Amino acid sequence: MKFDFTKEEYEYIKDKAMLNEELSKILELKIKGYSNVQIAMELNLTDATLSRRIKKLKNKIMKVI
Repeated sequence: MKFDFTKEEYEYIKDKAMLNEELSKILELKIKGYSNVQIAMELNLTDATLSRRIKKLKNKIMKVI
């Protein structure tokens, strides 16, 4: 899944998918083009934890688009 959403799409997804603060931040950083390594460092997460969170994020996005 590409994370190339507009600001309006981001707000819609954030609202409709009821993203928590952490998932919202991950989505925001993915939209800005951050790599998974950069996001993990930014949010102080392990690679495995970030992978699980991204999978959860993708599942939530798929339910609203």
